[in-house]
Amino acid sequence: MRIALPLLFLPLLVLMANGCADDRASQDTSAPAPEAVKKAPPRDVEVKEKPSRKAYTAEELNQPYSTVSPWRYIVTGPETQYFERLVGTSKLARTVHGSGHAVLVPRDITFKENRDWKNLMEEENAEALNRFVRAHILVGVKSKKSLEGTYEDLNGNTVAITSDDMGQLTCGGARILGQEMETDKGLVIPVVGMVESIRWN
Repeated sequence: MRIALPLLFLPLLVLMANGCADDRASQDTSAPAPEAVKKAPPRDVEVKEKPSRKAYTAEELNQPYSTVSPWRYIVTGPETQYFERLVGTSKLARTVHGSGHAVLVPRDITFKENRDWKNLMEEENAEALNRFVRAHILVGVKSKKSLEGTYEDLNGNTVAITSDDMGQLTCGGARILGQEMETDKGLVIPVVGMVESIRWN
């Protein structure tokens, strides 16, 4: 009789174990772990990929007056060597390269007539150099077809491109040559003269 009593409990234990296992299984399937749930994008929503950067050929990068960016235009322009040195020494080379702003680029003759620019290259004049380069970068110029207007330079000053009595476009002390070039990363406006005189303080 003592052996029969434990045998009666054995089927009861098996039933209880199965019941607990069923409860665990129903809990596992009803609430999957949050990390296991992945939402698929709706079928009617277009999944956008990041735009790929254009790979330029050596010819595109190095041809005279390259149209890759304003910086590449300045670097490859045979008449822009002095301004290249100034921009390259300043903290604004990247801004000139890819900001999308218009850059007024003084031709070399500008600096041959005014030799004060050499002092801008001195380390103690770094702020004057950055201010000079920022004065030649205009925000808001939409296209080369309609240059006349009022803009802001990167110094935060209001700058106007106007037509003088002879019909020549000017910006500050710079005469616009009418040889604007749209690059992939901003407009280049070749000029003779400086948009703003060099300010040392």
